[in-house]
Amino acid sequence: MRLVLLVTCLMASMAQAEIYKSYDKNGNVIFSDVPNDSAEKVEEKPIATVPALSPKIIEEKTKPIKDAKSTAVPNSYKITVSGLADQATIRKEAETFNAGIQFEPPLSKEHHITVSLDGKFLGKDAFSPSIEPSKLDRGQHRLEIKVLDKKQKIIQTESVDFFIQQPTVNKPKK
Repeated sequence: MRLVLLVTCLMASMAQAEIYKSYDKNGNVIFSDVPNDSAEKVEEKPIATVPALSPKIIEEKTKPIKDAKSTAVPNSYKITVSGLADQATIRKEAETFNAGIQFEPPLSKEHHITVSLDGKFLGKDAFSPSIEPSKLDRGQHRLEIKVLDKKQKIIQTESVDFFIQQPTVNKPKK
């Protein structure tokens, strides 16, 4: 029995060997348990450990949200433009008007809109853009509304085409 205890103590002392660091003639680092003339002892840092989470905490953090329906973000909208009908003809001398934009379901806080006229940016989150017919050239124009998410990905697009009519003052030849 004493022999077993003695052997166990000797093995434990061997397991607690110290680590030394030295450099060879090419500058490479060499680690060893045997010190040499230029070796320095390496101080071991304690091993970092993280305590395990209790099953109760894990269950609380991973269970689904009960009211997921109210927090869901819509992935499509029905966009309606009021005050400007598709394919409408507007006289150039008409007064400035606003095109109202409505969404069904209501626009989520995580989404925003951009409004452009003939590809030119009019505004961001402008729900009632002003259009001045007198500043537009005669012919076809397009009002485009885009719904974007946080990453600027287009979710929905709606466009309304309309025409500006400019009467002529020239008399036809006889």
